[in-house]
Amino acid sequence: MSNITEFINDEAAIGKWKNIGWTDGTNECSLKYLNGKSDEFEDLYFLPNGEAYWIFEGWTKGILLIHYGGDEPVLTYRYDIHRLDGKDYLFLRLDDKTEVFVKTDSSHYEKEKLGNHDNIDMPFVNDDKVIGTWTSVGFGSKYFAENFSPDQKCDGLYLKSIKFSADGELIQKYMDEVWHDRWTNGFVLNLHRTTAAAYKIRRINGSDYLFMEWKMGNYIYGGFKPDYYVFERVK
Repeated sequence: MSNITEFINDEAAIGKWKNIGWTDGTNECSLKYLNGKSDEFEDLYFLPNGEAYWIFEGWTKGILLIHYGGDEPVLTYRYDIHRLDGKDYLFLRLDDKTEVFVKTDSSHYEKEKLGNHDNIDMPFVNDDKVIGTWTSVGFGSKYFAENFSPDQKCDGLYLKSIKFSADGELIQKYMDEVWHDRWTNGFVLNLHRTTAAAYKIRRINGSDYLFMEWKMGNYIYGGFKPDYYVFERVK
């Protein structure tokens, strides 16, 4: 296990935890001064034997490892559990604040069955308007997508382009890899993540833009609603 030389079990931690807010500092053990949720975490799972998933690189008693990807370092954070008013609360001690979670169950979850997954067993239905190659020009929240304008275009995004073929095949090109998936009318079927990401096409100032749900770790494991990628058709 990365950055942990010896796993020590903590049965009290195993299961699912729901984020309820955060407190200032890194030693608070009370709910009295709880702030609203920070949107950094939603659901948190402690899997048996310290198994890793998503950005959570593993755990041992009193310690949770977090890795935000790429060349970022693996971060080591303390946690402690307290029983308050008949419920178990986990206090995750970050660098300058404490995220607070309430336990929802003590199930021994399996990584393969963890998180939100969609039905991707959809028959192929053609959509002539989407066939072709699209390059990414924006990424953000649902509000960003609904209010997108061409002057907000940017480059250097993680997902570089997406190609829809007439037979239902799909190619997604990322910075460091290429994914071969499927599509059907209105949905990108992500075989790697078992998600069905809805897409729509809008014409803005004479150009076609494709808006696609981004259903990756935040959606699958974090419990968040999807963000959106914006693409422009390749001329």
